[in-house]
Amino acid sequence: MTLPEIEQLVAPILKHYQTALDKMTVSYIPLIGMVGDHVSKSHGKQLRPLLALLTSCCCGLPLKTDARYPLFTVAAALETLHTATLIHDDVIDNSDLRRGNPTVNNIWGNKTAVLMGDYYLAQVMKILNDIDNKEITQIVTRTVISMSVGELMQQQYTGKYDTEESTYLEIIQNKTASLLSACCIVGVALSPNKSNTTMNAARQFGLEFGMAFQIRDDIMDFLPSNITGKPCGNDIKEHKCTLPIINLLSQCDPYTRERHLTILNKETITDDDIQSIIGIINASEAIEKSIIALEEHRKKALHNLFQLPDNQFREALISLTLNYASPPNK
Repeated sequence: MTLPEIEQLVAPILKHYQTALDKMTVSYIPLIGMVGDHVSKSHGKQLRPLLALLTSCCCGLPLKTDARYPLFTVAAALETLHTATLIHDDVIDNSDLRRGNPTVNNIWGNKTAVLMGDYYLAQVMKILNDIDNKEITQIVTRTVISMSVGELMQQQYTGKYDTEESTYLEIIQNKTASLLSACCIVGVALSPNKSNTTMNAARQFGLEFGMAFQIRDDIMDFLPSNITGKPCGNDIKEHKCTLPIINLLSQCDPYTRERHLTILNKETITDDDIQSIIGIINASEAIEKSIIALEEHRKKALHNLFQLPDNQFREALISLTLNYASPPNK
């Protein structure tokens, strides 16, 4: 299934989620409304709410479910949590663009961006209070902690090119995979056919999907923009030690490693430096080794999916995995 086909499959409840999301940026304060409108125009594939809705339907949630059912506001809260982290990330990374559009900090400045991210986090807390479900609250709060740990670890290891692969995997599990996993857990937790088996399968599926998804994204940073549709080399410029870099440096002799590090450790990395590193990466086996790791996580994600009920919603989850957790075309 394509993404539009998947959206059409869950259209009756996807609209309930969208309504809940829209309500989160309604405010009598004009600035909040303006920023919220801007952010909503540059939303991505909405993978997180789709994971929540699909896992819930896979485990028995009817498509005719009433709009007041808490799943929709919880899915909106998780997407809002994701948005808050992106706004804060753009401030930290001093980014001017997000998905081809100007970032909040680019238009309104860092102070407004930080405060808007905080406002979104407060909205998440309000929703958790409103639904008054201890299990869901624990899932979301654990996720917020994991994401914060992941971001702090990434800051700690930025520019440290002796980072071990195990450390990198721990960072992306906390930073990215934990939220995708939470969306799946919440979906099953708020479904009619919740059980220990389905909860565990959803948790592990989301984690493995998230790991593959992030490794894929890191690989794409070294591929040409005309293939990926996004600027390349951002991770190099920001001195992030991702899996392709780790794999490159691990297979070099000491002299070649130092030569590469001379470029990577520059305080200001030029476009020529970026193209040089990208060329070196693609001439090595670093991408291929990274793809092997990606495929291992994708395989585990699919294995866990097969522990969920066999229906059209599981087929949609399989399609999402194949589309967004598979190696990019080179």
